Amino acid sequence: MAKYQIEVKVTIKECNEELSPNVKEQEDGSFNMVIDEVDAISIDKCEHAVLMTNYPAIRKAISRHLSELSKKRPAKEQPKES
Repeated sequence: MAKYQIEVKVTIKECNEELSPNVKEQEDGSFNMVIDEVDAISIDKCEHAVLMTNYPAIRKAISRHLSELSKKRPAKEQPKES
């Protein structure tokens, strides 16, 4: 049976970009959001921003992973949904 490694990298750093209350996908496939200092020093608001930024990245990674798996398996080995 195959094994799969899951890797996550989260970076929080000061920047000079415009505030972006919505998560944006970057050209390299990563996602980011720019928050103000008030939110950055609040554990709850910072955590919320990190979770909001990670959610689309997680969904995209799972989608890509399952799509690649479905291409690798012969049709007769496809799991049946209940």
